Amino acid sequence: MKKLSIIILMLLFAVSCYDDSKDNVSLTEEMESNETAGNFDLKKPENPTDRRIIWNANLEFQVKNVDESTKDISNLCAKYEAFISRMNLSSTNYQISNNITIRVNNENFNKLINDLKGTSTFIRRVEINSNDVTEEFIDIESRLKTKKEVRERYIDILRNRSGEIKDVIAAEDAIRKITEEIEAKEGRLRYLQDKVSQSTINLEIYQKVDFEKEPETFEKGFFTKAKESLKTGWNIITEIFLLLLSIWPILLILAAFLLWRRKWKQRKSNQ
Repeated sequence: MKKLSIIILMLLFAVSCYDDSKDNVSLTEEMESNETAGNFDLKKPENPTDRRIIWNANLEFQVKNVDESTKDISNLCAKYEAFISRMNLSSTNYQISNNITIRVNNENFNKLINDLKGTSTFIRRVEINSNDVTEEFIDIESRLKTKKEVRERYIDILRNRSGEIKDVIAAEDAIRKITEEIEAKEGRLRYLQDKVSQSTINLEIYQKVDFEKEPETFEKGFFTKAKESLKTGWNIITEIFLLLLSIWPILLILAAFLLWRRKWKQRKSNQ
């Protein structure tokens, strides 16, 4: 029983050492901290084509007609097997603009940008940036490999060895935690793969328009005002009548008091 507990503790220690290591530690240090959990080799890609790069572009063009240019952009997206993931059309007194987000395969990224420029009458901004995530790819893949190996060792412990219930529960809990970590890493890897496989173009096209003054506030006519005044007066009368109905007991008592007071004065004057 003690031997099983020692093995579980060793595996837990190996995983914790691996997770606590920082991204900026050297390869030698990371290998040493994961010695018991399984060895792996963080190799940087020798071929530049193996690098994983996320490409993004921010473009801002003036066009002659926003509606026509939007149609042309849709046709270009179809030509280069791209798709529009977001579109936001807006207008002011001075211009009409359309903000478009495009996703396109890397091999068509530059081609599509060049053709998009052809739809403009004036290019205000072209900004292209890249994010090399090769090392993060390698790091995640290596961590996934090691975590899966550790999980298999826990599974082997449960499959091939018998122990106390608390040891079995500890192993099952460790498997659950490692599985959650694996799923999180795989989710991050899928996200990076999507960003790497398809580049993003944020495009804003705008069209200058002649200044249009806001319409003046509508002025109501005499008969409209008279009608509303009559309606307001009728509403006041209705509210007063409803108020009198709600206080009828008080009015009844007041009327009885005034009647008694009048009779009392008459009786006093007769004396």
